[in-house]
Amino acid sequence: MAKFPDVWRLSILLACAVSLAGPGCSFKNRESAGGGPLTDTDGGTGGGGAVTGLTALQISPPTATIMATNGGPPATQAYRVTGTINGQTQDVTSMVTYSASPAGVVTVGADGVATATGAGVVVITASSGRLTAQATLTVSYVFTGADPGSAGSGVPANAGSLFTTAPSDPSRAPQLVYPNDGVLFPPNVTGVEVHFRPGASANTLFQVSFTGPLATVNTFVRCSAPSGITGCIYLPDPALWSMVASANAGRGAVKLSVRGTDDSGTAAGASAEFNLQFSRDPIQGALYYWTTSGKTAIMRWDFAGSTQSAQPYLTPTNTDGKTCVGCHALAPNGDKLVASAGGQNDGRLLLWDITKNAPVQAFPLAQKSQFESWNADGTQFVGVYGDGTANHKGRSDLMIFDGATGQKTGVIDLGGLRADHPDWTKNAGTSNTIVFTSMDPNAGTTDQRPANGAIGYVQNVGGAWGAPQPLVPMQLGKNRYYPAIAPDGNLVVYDESTCTSGTPALGQAPDKSCDADTDATATMFLTSLSGTAPMPLARANGPGVGDGTTTALTNSFPKWAPFVQKLDEINNVLWLTFSSTRQYGLRTPPAPADTGETTKGTLIWMVGISPGVGGGDPSYTAFCLPFQDITTSNHIAQWAKYFVTGPG
Repeated sequence: MAKFPDVWRLSILLACAVSLAGPGCSFKNRESAGGGPLTDTDGGTGGGGAVTGLTALQISPPTATIMATNGGPPATQAYRVTGTINGQTQDVTSMVTYSASPAGVVTVGADGVATATGAGVVVITASSGRLTAQATLTVSYVFTGADPGSAGSGVPANAGSLFTTAPSDPSRAPQLVYPNDGVLFPPNVTGVEVHFRPGASANTLFQVSFTGPLATVNTFVRCSAPSGITGCIYLPDPALWSMVASANAGRGAVKLSVRGTDDSGTAAGASAEFNLQFSRDPIQGALYYWTTSGKTAIMRWDFAGSTQSAQPYLTPTNTDGKTCVGCHALAPNGDKLVASAGGQNDGRLLLWDITKNAPVQAFPLAQKSQFESWNADGTQFVGVYGDGTANHKGRSDLMIFDGATGQKTGVIDLGGLRADHPDWTKNAGTSNTIVFTSMDPNAGTTDQRPANGAIGYVQNVGGAWGAPQPLVPMQLGKNRYYPAIAPDGNLVVYDESTCTSGTPALGQAPDKSCDADTDATATMFLTSLSGTAPMPLARANGPGVGDGTTTALTNSFPKWAPFVQKLDEINNVLWLTFSSTRQYGLRTPPAPADTGETTKGTLIWMVGISPGVGGGDPSYTAFCLPFQDITTSNHIAQWAKYFVTGPG
């Protein structure tokens, strides 16, 4: 194996640095750039104890930038350390100890020479006793070559020269389809595909480029895709993707582009450039979602884990052996789950202890409910049930359940309103608030299909729940539903659909165009408990290249990840998941479970929301979660802070 900067060793080091690597990720006994063993994980070497008489240290240069390339010589930076010893300035470069933070970017020899082993910005510290001096080193990396995961694909050895010498020919330009322009990724989401149309039929060879502030990849591939797809789908080697993501995390735009030519380099065309970004912080936590076609199940995924696909967790075998579980909610710390079974007009509850991998009480609980949400400490959950009233008409208060026993312990009196879709604040440091859909109590609809919805909320002050308050009013011809409170305790996202087959009057059930059940016009809006005017999340809602001019994309069931994280050194980012019938690039949506509501199934998408960046629409472009089974319809993704495992 070649010495660094071989992409495989680089990627291992980068992965360890951002805690993305799986078992066995270690720097021990691996070769360094010079062929010798690496030092400890922070790259430190140098002299032993404190230098006698030393009173001051200085390291030079204080800032520097170096670039490494695959196949090129090791990238190095020499440092000189001077010290004041008994009042005299002296070179102490070989007398001090060196360390580097974060790990995995450089190693520093006893001679003060830093050698790149990754990409990023690193702080070099020279130490002697309690005295230290620091310098900042920026290491960038450029990879050019065939994708390491595409061995045997027949990419010519001279592919790089073909793209540097081929004259420009716009007619050969490929078209980028996915990921869409303006997308934001957490740096630890992997398995992201690049979809493109190849351009002119003469194109046989393609250069896919990710050009970022600190890491750039120019990789050469052939056009390949599963049967039935017209175009090219390229899955970057995991090492290359992790390098681009981790090195450029929190550092601004990464330019994605594709060029096409033939194996002789006759002429080359270039696609438009799309901007990608990676947040500074990786996403953590667990995601549980409902797959509704094929074999129904609640699936789960660990964002900090190493598995490649989501796994079934709860199925009909966990109820009575035949009844599926669907709408569900997770306690914030991930140790308990409550799920409604059987769908409309059923609503039997399964309360599940995830730490024991067993029901808390025998299925079903005494009280039915269709939608639930937990409080911040997981001691209670709130539920609703209006399906059991005569013709589904009349008031429906919020019910409070004991989280340990599943027993209904009380109600929040809403003064005659009919509640649906409750969501309880998950941040114990914010106000104790429940937002909910206030549905038309006289329309005769089930909880799954509310009519003429508005958004309201109640707050607990001094241990008592106050009167319901309006947040977003009802508007005939619209349906507003499924609100969710962000982890900041203030922002609220909700859905709004438009009745396209006539405006239902009060007391009249809507048709399927606006019954809040996979409505084609479902659009996500953002408001706040502090009174912000509702705003459509235009970029999150908007179509991708594969959708063309289609804007009715069923952007339904939004739910927040339970973290406020860093986009970069200054700005925060929140993450939102939702289901959508939009095109996954060149891939079409799966078949739906019920064609009576929609002709397309949904997949789960994720989008970054950063209210402090630029004003206006705070959303980025969404991406399809790559670990889900894309042959089945998936929706209602629910989050927990931790992925909890139990026996079995």
